[in-house]
Amino acid sequence: MPEFREAQSTKYNSIVWDTKRQIIWLVVGISFGTFIVYKDAHDETGRFDRGVFAFWEIILLAIILTLFYLYSRKKT
Repeated sequence: MPEFREAQSTKYNSIVWDTKRQIIWLVVGISFGTFIVYKDAHDETGRFDRGVFAFWEIILLAIILTLFYLYSRKKT
């Protein structure tokens, strides 16, 4: 019986770690990506272009969400 509890505890810890790791990667990826997109959303005169920022932010989020979906699928 102790082996079962140990195996169950290990499985729970790996699920919790996977969730923490996914949250960390999402937060860091979106934060860093938004910073880069913000820097690129300025034109030659230094003015901020909202349209460019919105376009690249949507592209960034689409890429991150697609990769998140592909990597978080249950492997059978």
